[in-house]
Amino acid sequence: MDEKRASGRYYTRGNPFQLEPFQTWAEASNLAQQITLEPFAGAKDIPQLIDAANLQCRDWAFFDIQPGAEGIAQRDTLADFPKGFNVCITNPPWLARNSATRRGLPFPEATSYDDLYKYALEQCLTHCEWVAAIIPEAFIRSGLFLQRLHDFISLVPQAQGKTNYPPDKGGRGVSVMFEDTEHPVGLALFAPDATSDVRIWRNNQFLGTMSELRRHLPQPSANRNIVFNDPKGNLGLIAIDNTVSASIRFCPPEELKDYPIRVHCRSITKIGVPWHVDIDMLNNRLATIREKTHDVFLTAFKGIRSDGHYRRRLDWALSRAIVDME
Repeated sequence: MDEKRASGRYYTRGNPFQLEPFQTWAEASNLAQQITLEPFAGAKDIPQLIDAANLQCRDWAFFDIQPGAEGIAQRDTLADFPKGFNVCITNPPWLARNSATRRGLPFPEATSYDDLYKYALEQCLTHCEWVAAIIPEAFIRSGLFLQRLHDFISLVPQAQGKTNYPPDKGGRGVSVMFEDTEHPVGLALFAPDATSDVRIWRNNQFLGTMSELRRHLPQPSANRNIVFNDPKGNLGLIAIDNTVSASIRFCPPEELKDYPIRVHCRSITKIGVPWHVDIDMLNNRLATIREKTHDVFLTAFKGIRSDGHYRRRLDWALSRAIVDME
């Protein structure tokens, strides 16, 4: 695992390429006639998944800094990206800069991005017109590379042996994406032409466009009189889902009386609000936002709830906006 973490490598094990948005992208890119680049080829899982999704390319070109299978050219593709390819399908390396620093792992000095996958994705988009990339689900909240992003799919895994997951409109879910991580993942689909909006999906279920979903968010608030991690606060917040359902909620501060409020805590806190708060109203606001936005703007983290969705965390910016809504 340390070796994989050092290079940001997690080998693909699910198959997102069977999903409708990718099938549409493959047709638009004329995939069957393309020599397709896989610049971070790992163990060459992606071409097998493309074949299993009843798709084909004319041929493949494989590169990796540490080839995990025969037929892969050894190359540091971040430093020397392959040229001359129109289509790229890849699972780029993921490694957060702070994680690399903490573990003493190397991180490219050529980029200011906070995660290796962003730098890798930038290289793909610079050199290829059509790009499909398996990347962290959190990407959709980063605001990066939106000009050519046409579709983003939140890949919610269909876990082995569980039958209580709600089916998505239009068909199947995807199996667990990686063999050695439960990191929430997405599939980003880029095209050569600029787009005015991004279509957002959960597996095969179309959730809406980015702009449509954003309309359901409250206006950002800069009210610094709302103070988080206030031990004497008059409002409690449990900001993470449990493993069962969508359980983020505001609560009376007395409910957290035995919980130590720590300065850097982001999951359970007390909030100082300089007016009387209506907790039921705040929770109704939160529930409406979650329903209307399909949780797209709440951070997903490791673990699938028993209702079949990613666990989510409510960040302080959105919490503040909800409390400060008129």
